[in-house]
Amino acid sequence: MLLLKQFWSLAKPYWMNPAHWFSWVLLFLSVAALLSVVEATVWLNEWNKHFYDALAAVDIDVIYPLMLEFCGIIALTVVLMVYGKWLQQLVVIRWRSWLTEQLISSWMRDKTYYRMTLGSEPDNPDQRIAEDARILTEDSVELFVGGIQAIAVLIAFTQILWDLSGNLGFEWQGETVHIAGYLFWVALIYSIIGTAVTHFFGRQLHGLNFQQQRKEANFRALLLRKRDAAEQIALLNGEACEQRQLKQSFADITGNWYALMSREKKLGFVINAYHKVAMMVPLFAGIPALMAKTITIGGLFQVRMAFMKVYSGFSWFVHKYQNLTRWSATVTRLGQFTEAMGNLAPIARVQRKTNLCWQNLSIEKPNGEPLVCNIDLSLAPESKLFISGVSGLGKSTLLRTIAGIWPFYHGELSQPQGHTLLLPQRPYLPTGSLRDCLLYPRETETTDSVTGSTNKPMLTDEFLIETLQKVGLAELTSQLEIEAEWQQKLSGGEQQKLSLARALIGKPDTLILDEATSSLDEETAIAMIGLLQSQLPQSTLMMVSHQTALYPLFERHLDLTPYAAKSKPSMEEQACSVTC
Repeated sequence: MLLLKQFWSLAKPYWMNPAHWFSWVLLFLSVAALLSVVEATVWLNEWNKHFYDALAAVDIDVIYPLMLEFCGIIALTVVLMVYGKWLQQLVVIRWRSWLTEQLISSWMRDKTYYRMTLGSEPDNPDQRIAEDARILTEDSVELFVGGIQAIAVLIAFTQILWDLSGNLGFEWQGETVHIAGYLFWVALIYSIIGTAVTHFFGRQLHGLNFQQQRKEANFRALLLRKRDAAEQIALLNGEACEQRQLKQSFADITGNWYALMSREKKLGFVINAYHKVAMMVPLFAGIPALMAKTITIGGLFQVRMAFMKVYSGFSWFVHKYQNLTRWSATVTRLGQFTEAMGNLAPIARVQRKTNLCWQNLSIEKPNGEPLVCNIDLSLAPESKLFISGVSGLGKSTLLRTIAGIWPFYHGELSQPQGHTLLLPQRPYLPTGSLRDCLLYPRETETTDSVTGSTNKPMLTDEFLIETLQKVGLAELTSQLEIEAEWQQKLSGGEQQKLSLARALIGKPDTLILDEATSSLDEETAIAMIGLLQSQLPQSTLMMVSHQTALYPLFERHLDLTPYAAKSKPSMEEQACSVTC
């Protein structure tokens, strides 16, 4: 029941939305095509009787027309099956596109992707968005259409099988017992036994498939992390350690795979024996009717085909058991992911005022452990504030709280009006051209909503080149359109200079620097801060740094040490002896 509830929560927003009526049309056409295949199969079943009777009588005048009729039935069946599958795939990609977009939107909304990392984040959200969304949509549509087709086969062939079976009579305790439609009852009982045995041997596949998807995703994520940290690993000669980690991660995959193989092997014995025996059951069961001369040889083949169709309809659960276990594991994983996103507390909206203001501000770790307590500060626009304190005190966390992405705080907090930009110690450089990295997070192209034309932002190449030259990256001015892994290609100092260039381009109202010059020598760091202050005179500037040479460049200083959770809540704010 929980599984169906999770599935309904994932499927309802799409399928109950009137805007997606065309997907219903496509699904209906797919089902209609496959139901027509069932009708063609009924036609083929009747053909079987006539053809094999004609063969038994060696009636050439009947055989050749029946061969032509067979070609027509097969041609029609192939066309219907191909287009039915094609329409089914069209439904899948439409649903998957919508579902993926919704998952990405929910993951990105209100910085959910970041806030989930601060708590109990489900493993591998990338795999859940990419792979699990694909499996869910593909298997759901296939199982739904297949289930309807199985029901249609049962409806179409049950009456045929019932009529062909006639009455089976036998003696029981001196009385003659007649069983109407006995072949139907044989198919039903055989399918029930097969379903029960299949579930008995395969019930553990759900958990094993769930774990397999998780372990595969862990291995892929670990490989990506090694690639991102390639330089650090190489410098530390950490290949042996990394190789051990990768081997252990893959060993987890193989261990679960062997368990999966073992369970599928046992299930394979059951399913294959079940299907192979089923091919002969109607022939054996039809012998009494053949001996009683109530059916002909052609009728026996007609019985066999009708029996196999009824058996196939009853055995849909057996045929699709492995798909069902994979589908159920996927529903559980996606359900957990969406539930985790939905259970996040609403993000606190930081108030907007003229001044940046903190009143009795206390910041905690995600587990509730306090970092800094009872900070009071008011900072006028265009002020320059230098924040210091020992390592691990919570300086970076304070900056993230000011920027509005750290939710674990108490007290009053307000931001100045306008745009706030925080530059971290390690800049993020997206894959793409150098222009993309320089303008991030701006779009390098915009689309006009009226004309549909694509326009470049109002930033000339001359301005970008001049900005690169100002921050000391003149050697990159000729590479604006070159696409590369800039995170790997540029040194730490060059990455920080590029990040500072973003601030010059974006002109934020509040600029927050978190060790944003730590990879630069003191002389260059002083020059960069001086450049920011001269080029962005209207911006409020706050900085955390261990580079004491930068201290004189700021008019105000906040030492967080007295505010540490283990210290007394007292602080003296000092004016810098040098005002710049």
